[in-house]
Amino acid sequence: MGFFAKRRERKIFEQQQVAEHEAAASTAKRREQLDLLDTMIDAVERSARGDLDGLFEGDDGSLVLKAGEFAIARIQNSGLLETTRAPATYQGGYGGVSFPLFGGIRLNTGGVRGRRVPGEESLSYIEEGDTVITNRRAVFLGAKNTVEWPFAKVIACEHNEAGYSTFGVSGRKKNSGFAYGSDVADQVQFRIEWGIALCNETTDQLLVQLRAERAHLTGG
Repeated sequence: MGFFAKRRERKIFEQQQVAEHEAAASTAKRREQLDLLDTMIDAVERSARGDLDGLFEGDDGSLVLKAGEFAIARIQNSGLLETTRAPATYQGGYGGVSFPLFGGIRLNTGGVRGRRVPGEESLSYIEEGDTVITNRRAVFLGAKNTVEWPFAKVIACEHNEAGYSTFGVSGRKKNSGFAYGSDVADQVQFRIEWGIALCNETTDQLLVQLRAERAHLTGG
């Protein structure tokens, strides 16, 4: 076998090894996702039946729980996020031309008034602390800020794959939320949705979503 033929053969072999490694990694990842979904589905089914024995291991993080309330999770080193607006700017304005007259007096002419453009809103990091998720609410506990998101008043909840969630709460003008990182995003976001479902008695809807996601992974 010639030199170039050997190189081609070695390259094909290496490509096959890479493909096999990627396929094995994909299979393992899929199995991990299925196992996680099975755990989630089992937990939601049990909680819907009122079978809570040994199900929750959440640390309340010194949060004073209300009657019938229990902790689902405590996320340490989470970051409080609040919607802030950048300073307004003026666009389209033109100062015109200034002519010197006499005695230090100047005449301005040709000016056009601009329009005030509000600054864009964005999420800003406020401080680090712990966030406790319960079957009634999520609460951020920081050194300077304590923020509560009552699930009964949450009208919008958005999760980002980068690892943060925001809430729109009835009666509040601006959204806020907390960050936790992408490594635990699936776990935290599930517990938020679980808490919302327990509070609003919509665990059946959550189960439909979880089962649909599992069916999608298995091709069912």
